[in-house]
Amino acid sequence: MNHGVHFMAAIAFVWNERRQNKNTSRTKVIPTAGEEQLLLVELVRSISVMRTETVIQTVKEVLKQPPAIAKDKKHLSLEVCMLQFFYAYTQRIPVTSLVDSWAALLLLLKDSIQVGLPAPGQFLILGVLNEFIMKNPSLENKKDQRDLQDVTHKIVDAIGAIAGSSLEQTTWLRRNLEVKPSPKIMVDGNNLESDVEDMLSPAMETSNITPSVYSVHALTLLSEVLAHLLDMVFYSDEKERVIPLLVNIMHYVVPYLRNHSAHNASSYRACVQLLSSLSGYQYTRRAWKKEAFDLFMDSSFFQMDASCVNHWRAIMDNLMTHDKTTFRDLMTRVAVAQSSSLNLFANRDAELEQRAMLLKRLAFAIFSSEIDQYQKYLPDIQVKLYHPFVISQVL
Repeated sequence: MNHGVHFMAAIAFVWNERRQNKNTSRTKVIPTAGEEQLLLVELVRSISVMRTETVIQTVKEVLKQPPAIAKDKKHLSLEVCMLQFFYAYTQRIPVTSLVDSWAALLLLLKDSIQVGLPAPGQFLILGVLNEFIMKNPSLENKKDQRDLQDVTHKIVDAIGAIAGSSLEQTTWLRRNLEVKPSPKIMVDGNNLESDVEDMLSPAMETSNITPSVYSVHALTLLSEVLAHLLDMVFYSDEKERVIPLLVNIMHYVVPYLRNHSAHNASSYRACVQLLSSLSGYQYTRRAWKKEAFDLFMDSSFFQMDASCVNHWRAIMDNLMTHDKTTFRDLMTRVAVAQSSSLNLFANRDAELEQRAMLLKRLAFAIFSSEIDQYQKYLPDIQVKLYHPFVISQVL
């Protein structure tokens, strides 16, 4: 097709013009296409020379060298609008068309990592990848499988970097990270781009916005797609390859979960949901077991929004159920705290508070389990519940 790049760029421009009002409900991170926008998808599909492979190749060229039409309107990131169109397009074409065009799609995914897309564009790339996996969970060719795994690793790494962009090092000597005070776009808003426009100066373009304002969205998107995506991309004999990637993601997730302040609440919710989804897959356990247990034992653990409780219940159930030692470790900690003699120079109130904290965690672990799951531990549990009353009477 002659002038295909300019035609697709025009489609992207009109796509932006036909977006729904701010008051219209949309998907949190990746906007849902409106009826008028979907007409553009059907228009392109109806053009006989615009086969799926041709569309993918043309979209790739638009991303590499966006035509100057992008400069004619404020807030228009032509690349993001192009990918919004392409995401809706992939949702509506037959599975066979998408599978037959895998080679072209792979090139688009690889190039998208290198062209420096703004954060919303990278979210859409992950959405397109996820859509492909949902439609075609397995590739027959070994090389195709490895290419898919490699590009998935790179895309998830890029989204992870955006997720961690609201963190900073505690000191220049250590790699420990903590949440830094910075503007974040709340996921509760109707639309990603509209929220950005409301927060920042009208003169600023999406491509110039610092990634940190998108960290909550990156965490939310990962919580929605990452666990299932990795499980589908990496087959049963390749699960070990997932661990380094998840360790890197957890490096960004844990600092948000340590921060119980109000301004971090949206990030905390997204991270709990992400950890909950990952914990459902036993092969991921090595990447999060220690961190989850440490967070559980933190003195601020229960300072959370009520919406996070069920996610933590799922995490603790998976943590305690998938092996035979973790619950025993918790019981041992409670026993050690109760059997240790009171230090004459220690604050007795602080020691009793420590014992109460451990009992609260034991209670939450049992609360998170199946009915009668820890019935065999009942005599030991009863002793640990009775012991604080004896100590309080002695004191």
